[in-house]
Amino acid sequence: MTTVAPASNWPLMLGSAAVFPATDGGLMAPFILVGDSDVTAVDPGTFARQLDSPGYSFREALRAAGADLILVSLGSSDTLDGSAHRSVLEVLFRAIGERLGSTPFTVCGIGRGALQLRYTLARCECDRIDHQTGQFVSYSSTTPTAAEADALNKVGSWPVIPRRLEVAGPGITADSFDYENSAFDDLITGAAANRNPLFTEELGTNIIEGTVDL
Repeated sequence: MTTVAPASNWPLMLGSAAVFPATDGGLMAPFILVGDSDVTAVDPGTFARQLDSPGYSFREALRAAGADLILVSLGSSDTLDGSAHRSVLEVLFRAIGERLGSTPFTVCGIGRGALQLRYTLARCECDRIDHQTGQFVSYSSTTPTAAEADALNKVGSWPVIPRRLEVAGPGITADSFDYENSAFDDLITGAAANRNPLFTEELGTNIIEGTVDL
């Protein structure tokens, strides 16, 4: 259970974002992590505790690597293009405004958070908005409904600027990854069955080694 309080909390249209800078000097290399709001709203306290499982803290590992964690807890939403989309935009714009360096963002979404990030980044590109994201990690993305698939298709379906990385299910290895036909550029292994714990040491290490470039 984490006992570390965020340095600041950003209220959003649909939820909130807790900010854990790597240093006292401000945001330099934001790692934006969006929780799974597939069924209910993401509880910020529960979400933060999930990153500090016994024996390994993904939050602390990010800090040690020099990455600033922005933990986004969204409320539940039935659409991709409404308040959840605007809330993710709020996070991106505020991170751009407060970032002191020029390191592109890494964004990671869990469950519906991954689907929402996919839509928001693709829509930014469709609208010619610079989201300043270099890498997009999709972790157990929710399958879009027919209406959501239509909304995605209207904005190009996928963002094309960031490198797209998929967290593999348990037992799936890089040897079985279909690079030619996948929507993703590469695979990240090490996830636990049923996302328990949410970040194993192997998964956290692989994500950080594959995305944090300082």
